[in-house]
Amino acid sequence: MSDESAGTSGRDDTLVSPLVPTDPDDAASRTWTGAPVPAGYTDMIDELRELLDRVAVAAPSDEVVADTTKAIAQLNTWLAEYEVAETERIAGRILTAPGRAQLAAPPFQLDEVRDDRASGRVRFGAHFLGSNGVVHGGAIPMLFDDLLGRLAVVGGRPRSRTAYLHVDYRSVAPIDTDLRFEAWVEREEGRKRFMQGRLLDGDRVCAEAGALFVALRPGAR
Repeated sequence: MSDESAGTSGRDDTLVSPLVPTDPDDAASRTWTGAPVPAGYTDMIDELRELLDRVAVAAPSDEVVADTTKAIAQLNTWLAEYEVAETERIAGRILTAPGRAQLAAPPFQLDEVRDDRASGRVRFGAHFLGSNGVVHGGAIPMLFDDLLGRLAVVGGRPRSRTAYLHVDYRSVAPIDTDLRFEAWVEREEGRKRFMQGRLLDGDRVCAEAGALFVALRPGAR
């Protein structure tokens, strides 16, 4: 670590997400922040992802809408009783689960992780549809920001934040299709991490990204 990061608090360290290969069969007992993971938690996340896709493709009747709304309201009431502080949360913190078991980004799978490079697969479900069978353009930067930002802190690099993220869309990215991604550290200059990534459908490049992440100063959030 650089001298500038030497004063980073232990709390800050717990919020740095390590980057490890995905293993859907790994029934993790704890998140990377140490919170216990209830049995079946990733199954719940999978069902919620399917719910989002079902809503996206459905044109339900008035009765089904009413019943669905009632059921979801009941779920919200149940879960509201278990709200916890950020460091105790589970969603997005199960490292070996697809997409880290969080709902905002697509459930990507990491196949290879090194200090300066990562690669894997991603499948955008129906709720990521833009139109005409292709992924909404706004979903692709979310994938890159999550992936590149986490790679920026691999290998003992200090916490960082996104300074900029630039995405070039080269061709459409279809939904419900297994796509590949690659990410790598282009260079480092002091606190700056210059990152690159690309999304591919077979050999066809769908999008390319360039990003700058800047390591935080002591005490910064």
